Amino acid sequence: MILSAFVTGQTPENNREISQTGDQQKNNFYRLYFESVTIPKEIINGKEYLPYNIHGRTTPLLFSGQVFNTTLRLKTREYKNIRLQYDTYLDELIYTDTSRFIDNQYPRIALNKDIIEGFSFFLPGQTMNFRYLKFPENKDNNLENGFYEIAYDGDTRLIIKHKSIQYNYQALNEYKYSPERYVLIGETFTGIQNNKVFLSMFGEKSGEISEFLKNSRIRIKNAGKDDLIKVLEYIDTIKNH
Repeated sequence: MILSAFVTGQTPENNREISQTGDQQKNNFYRLYFESVTIPKEIINGKEYLPYNIHGRTTPLLFSGQVFNTTLRLKTREYKNIRLQYDTYLDELIYTDTSRFIDNQYPRIALNKDIIEGFSFFLPGQTMNFRYLKFPENKDNNLENGFYEIAYDGDTRLIIKHKSIQYNYQALNEYKYSPERYVLIGETFTGIQNNKVFLSMFGEKSGEISEFLKNSRIRIKNAGKDDLIKVLEYIDTIKNH
């Protein structure tokens, strides 16, 4: 069961020009929402999420406008098929409470990352499983803490950081989707770049892996997630032989 305080959040600095009237409307909206939540099982642990790209042509949301099944795993329980979205620029998981319609809109909450064990998106032809990962602070690590898709979890591991880069176009903020892919070999995550860099991670097994890539017509730089998983599955079968 979950019953937590509702906290006002923030949007990016250059998107926070809100009039006093807008602030009053916003405060009234969330006061009404908070007052309407009386059942302990409601998910209100987080901060308000305000759309900040409404005038742009692009969106930082991973699957904007799409409806799909979801699972949210918290430390206390699991929720199925609630309305979730992922903001690739802010690294926020967004919950939309469709059980309430207040001031002509559904309340949206950026969930508190500390309570999230993981979440899954079920789309046609694929399942995406996410976890919040924390990395050690040392010179060998260049990854930031955050939500990552666990694309493959064998002896080797493939994680994907779904992220967006903000840029300005015609005086508006736009967002370019720029995912980053990392493979775990031993205890180190390395970014996936090209065949040469990829093969250099496998020492004496690199010859066999190179032959597999050639026969499968896979170029690491341009490989999709399914092809990368296929390669890692092969590596896991030969690395201990």
